Amino acid sequence: MIHTRAAALALLLAAGCDPARQQADGPVDAGASPNAKILPAPLTNVTPELVDASAPEAGVTLVSDDYGRLILSETGQLSPVPLPPAAALPEDTLSPRELSGVTLEAAFRWRDVPQPLKAPEVAAEGIRAAQRLTELTWTIDLADTGRMRIAFTSRALPLPAGSELRARNDVYGEVLLWPGLNQYRVLPPGALRTLIGERRVDVTPLSAGSARPVGEGTRLGYNVRKVEINASLGALHVELGKVPEAGEGGPLLCRALLEILGVDPKSPECAAGEVPLAASYAWQGGGGVGFEVTSATRRADLVSTDLLMPPPSAAYAASGLPSAQGGVFLTRDELAAIRTGPLPLPPSADPGAPGEGFVAVNQSDALSYLLVDGIPAVAVPPMGERYVIGPPRGLYVVQWRTFLGEIIEPPQTVEMPARLVRSSGADAGVPDGR
Repeated sequence: MIHTRAAALALLLAAGCDPARQQADGPVDAGASPNAKILPAPLTNVTPELVDASAPEAGVTLVSDDYGRLILSETGQLSPVPLPPAAALPEDTLSPRELSGVTLEAAFRWRDVPQPLKAPEVAAEGIRAAQRLTELTWTIDLADTGRMRIAFTSRALPLPAGSELRARNDVYGEVLLWPGLNQYRVLPPGALRTLIGERRVDVTPLSAGSARPVGEGTRLGYNVRKVEINASLGALHVELGKVPEAGEGGPLLCRALLEILGVDPKSPECAAGEVPLAASYAWQGGGGVGFEVTSATRRADLVSTDLLMPPPSAAYAASGLPSAQGGVFLTRDELAAIRTGPLPLPPSADPGAPGEGFVAVNQSDALSYLLVDGIPAVAVPPMGERYVIGPPRGLYVVQWRTFLGEIIEPPQTVEMPARLVRSSGADAGVPDGR
């Protein structure tokens, strides 16, 4: 049986129809601040070539079959339409079936991560255990019919483990799901950069960017073409693997990575049957971050109802984000295990130092991570502070940074207990959960 979902979606986009389900009562917000701004600060002093990602193309009818595969209409060329930023989505109706595709295990890779001191009291096994617990991982399902599900599987990402992103190839943008899949928020095109980098929702202006091939190779047994994409925010070096099983799902991950760069998802570099297996961002102002797929598993058993966007259990949330639960990523015992024991140091001369552990103070306008011996220990919201217990008295290497690496401060050797402050800088943003 053939379904026509486009009519409902087009009406929603044009008129902002009443939600099909009730808005959730009191969506969890990640915080508020008197420093909140309606408009974001400019991300760059270079004016990009702006692309209107909000105007659906005329004469297009989107039709899909029971598997969710899109069928090209006779009235025009297939063209996805942008998700509305402030409206509930119509019910998604996929028949319960098993779909073919691929499941990826992937992780963000930070650069310039400092190493701990070489000292007898440094417990190498405890540090390795803490690194494993805080690896910045995603699990990604790509269905060949044009569906994607990204599961946040790390303690240390800006959004809590159990959160999900879902996308489909007949629309631009994503849906963010709370852990438990009981609430969802619509992310219009361009919102992923601030969501992943700063734990807030604001749309980054999108540009067409420019791409050039930079070679070929192999990764995870797949042939890849290497492409460098430049935009006003920086450059992205990406390795696109030929993974036929991913089908129309592959471009959805490609679109997401381009959005982080501020490049319009209409980019022709995102092609069916190709999957980004590695990516490296270099920001215009310095710094950067990497993304790497560590395994790819062919699937013939992806459950279509696990890819619904949104699932029927989720209520629409117009604002807020899943709670980050304080942003402390390791328990007291896990942090204590990175040392064999305390050093016999005199009491701290800093009157702001606590009796145990450390206080992390973020006086900047951006969500900031504090690394201890190279381990993500805590993420501190703008103009906020967090108290972390666990590290025994001793010497540690600490470093402040933003998640996407636009700011990577020089490492410092400090004596704990301590009060560790990141002072305000040139970066700008608004608080969690806008």
